[in-house]
Formats: sequence, structure tokens, C-alpha cells
Amino acid sequence: MSFVPPELVLCILEHGYYTSLRNPNYTLLKAAALVCKTWSGPAQTLLFRCATKLEQHNIPIFRAALLSSPGRGKALGECVRILEISIGETSKGGCSADDFVILLQACPQLYELALSITGLHEFEEEILKKLGDVGRKLKALTLVQCGLQSPILFQLLKIWNNIQFLKIEKEIAAWPWRTPTTPVLRMNTDADELAHRPGAEVCLYELALSRFPTPDVLTWLLESSTDSLRILELRDIPGPTHRSILSLHAPRLRSLRLGYYNIYSAALLRMCTALEELVIYHVPTHFPLAPDLPPTIEHLSFRNPNHVYRNTLQPIIEAVDALPSLKVLTCDKNAEQLVGDYEILKAKCRMKGAEVVVSDIPFWVYEDPVKVHRFPRTRSVSNFDAMF
Repeated sequence: MSFVPPELVLCILEHGYYTSLRNPNYTLLKAAALVCKTWSGPAQTLLFRCATKLEQHNIPIFRAALLSSPGRGKALGECVRILEISIGETSKGGCSADDFVILLQACPQLYELALSITGLHEFEEEILKKLGDVGRKLKALTLVQCGLQSPILFQLLKIWNNIQFLKIEKEIAAWPWRTPTTPVLRMNTDADELAHRPGAEVCLYELALSRFPTPDVLTWLLESSTDSLRILELRDIPGPTHRSILSLHAPRLRSLRLGYYNIYSAALLRMCTALEELVIYHVPTHFPLAPDLPPTIEHLSFRNPNHVYRNTLQPIIEAVDALPSLKVLTCDKNAEQLVGDYEILKAKCRMKGAEVVVSDIPFWVYEDPVKVHRFPRTRSVSNFDAMF
């Protein structure tokens, strides 16, 4: 085994890098790192590429690996492209803001950052200045957890205006125009005053929202993204006010991912005239899809969770008939249990030359935050080269 060239070892390990659920196979990589010196380097390179679930018990270990050796530690830090970490009170499982800065300094090639923030309302100005210096290469940001009124999201987007992929998994009730003289949101703010407030400088390619922020904040967030936003994911139902804001971006969207499909979702879908991909996580049994689908769709995905009852695939069958450009249909394994409808569905796709893909990847597993040439996009080692 020690005579296998390192580049071939890397190819072998990349082949087994992901589990069936598209998570890094840390068990395999740790075992490979112990095989011999020839295997250790490539295995550690992949092991440190994605550092996830860093909490109180393993943050010191990760920090020691990056900082204990000037040579090897620096090399490992430069391997890190994805970092998922908790920040805040150490008693609640996070690291301090100062340690967070040190870790980012040790990971100069970091591309994607996922943050869970507990017990910390906002970053101090001194910390923000340091974070601005060390986070210039960041392209993707996921806010997993923070306080309801915390301004941290707005602080980070101000200093990291290169962010192109943004996911917000918690409700945000704060606002981005907070200043020392106006520390809280005033009700009934004058419309002219709102219009003259500067919007976010980030040009987003992808935005994923678990909950809608207030309309003013959503407008602020998308201020500079009219010409750049291509992927939109909504786990909440888009009401009239939010649809009005999103109508400026809908005609340019290439992918729309919806948590629920109803008359409000359908109204947004009709605005997306150039859509290439539609992903729906809860497909209704009796609400038709076909009348509202743009004919440009090439990838249609329906991924009902296991606990959702479904006794027919008729809405999907009708949708396939209505999509002249369909190339890929993705469904979950539950669809196979409706044998009669599933066979009809496959036959319809066969006639169109469309591939049927059965996927068991949970809907909460996000894809790699890279720009898309064609859909569907997924987690893949082929995306590594794009994450710089």
C-alpha cells in the first residue's frame, strides 16, 4: 500500500469521501490516515477540508491541530474550505469570539462558514475589524442559530460583502439600520426614510430562508442582488407582501425550492418565467402543479418527508406531461410504493427521454454552494475545485 502514488491515493479517497447521505465519511478518512505515511497526507487533506460540528468538546482539538506545529498545522489550515462552528458562551458549547478570530486566521482558504451563536448578542467593533481582515475569501455563509433580536447577520454581511450564498435558518426580528442613536426599531417608520437607507452590498447568487424576515429587511437583503440572484429556497409560504418584493428577482431565477405548494406558492412560481429547476418538499395530493409550471423547467424534484401521507402521484404525472424540456425527475423512495402511479410516471419520463432519480438524501442536507452549469446540483468532490 505504501507504494501507491499519493495522487492515486487521493483519487481513491475522494471516491469514498461521501456517505450515502452525502456527509463526509470521517470514519474512512481517519482510518486511511493511519495506514501509512503515503496515505496519511492525502487522507488528512480531505479530513480537514470540511470541519463540521465544532463545539466545546472538539474545538480545542481542532485548534491544537492547526496551531501546534508551524509547518504541518499551517498546511492543514490551508486545507479547510468548510467550517461549521458554535460561538458564544463556552458553558453553552461554543468558543469565544477571540478564539473564533484565531481559527479563521488559521484557515486562510475558507470558502463556506456555518455559524451557531449562543449567548452572544453582537460582535464588538474590535472583533469585527479582525473578522473583516480574515474572512475576505468567504463566499458562503449559513446562520444556523442566533438570538431573535441579534444584529450579527447584518454585522457580518457588512464586513463580508463577497458573500454570494446565504442561508438563514432562524427567524430574524432585528433590523440592519440600528445605530447608537436609534438602538431599537421604531414603529411606523417614514417611507421616505426607509427608501434612503442603504441596502446590503452583497450580490447574492443563492438565498435560502427557513423563515421570512420582515419585508423591510428582505428588501434590504436583496438590494444589490437584482442581477445576480439565481437560486431561491423558501421553507415558509410567500405571502402577498413578500411576493411583491421577490417579483423583481423572479424572472431571472434559475432554481426555485419550495417547502410548501399552495395558491401563494403558485403565484410566485408563475413569475419565474426562466426557471430551469423546481424542487418541492411537500407536494399536495389534490392541488395541481401543471397549470403554473413554466415550460423551461429541466429538473423537477418532489421530496416528501416520510411522515407525510401520499396516496397518488397524479399531480406529478400531469406535471411531467406539461414540461416539454424535462431532463431529470427526482423523487423519494416513498414514490416507489405507489406501484401503479410510479410505473406510469416512469413511462411518461421514458417517452420524454427524461431520467428518473430516486433519492433518500434528507431535504435539510444542503448542496455545495457553487454556481451551477446545469441542474440538479449536489454535494460532490467535483465541486472542490470551484470552492476557492
